[in-house]
Amino acid sequence: MRGTMLLVAAAVALPSSLTAQDDVIFSAMSAAPLSISYSASIMTWGDWTVVREGSNGWTCLPDRSDTPANDPWCVDETWLGFIKALFSGSEPSYTTFGTAYMLMGDTPVSNTDPAATEKTNDADWVEGLGAHLMMLVPDKNAIRDISTDPHNGGPWVMWPDTPYFHVMIPIASYSK
Repeated sequence: MRGTMLLVAAAVALPSSLTAQDDVIFSAMSAAPLSISYSASIMTWGDWTVVREGSNGWTCLPDRSDTPANDPWCVDETWLGFIKALFSGSEPSYTTFGTAYMLMGDTPVSNTDPAATEKTNDADWVEGLGAHLMMLVPDKNAIRDISTDPHNGGPWVMWPDTPYFHVMIPIASYSK
């Protein structure tokens, strides 16, 4: 929460002449604690253009304009490869554990179909998802005992029967 307050304080102190690039940077940085996003690379969605070079191995992406919610991401190198595979429709390949932040929350999403853009069914559809972490685990057997129910009140496996499986970890104590 302190990091978010510092980011808000910095935004208040900025001149009103922010550029579109400044907006992208501010949005992307809101995805993770400042201890990570401050030195992260900033990249745009889809064309993967680097807006700002970073120095800590993290990459933050701004809110996506094609989704209904505020959903910026901040990802480590493993996750960056994963989301590029997801967005290109190819199968991800990784051998190391990966971490991603979405502290502003997420857009409504299917828990079983990574390609779904509209509500599937109530048991499967996740709405109102607040701040959370996401973890990639190379060995699917290591997470076989984690729930796949997104409404269980704790961590769950999203997209469990796809190559895009990952663990979602809500951060209930985090407030925007």
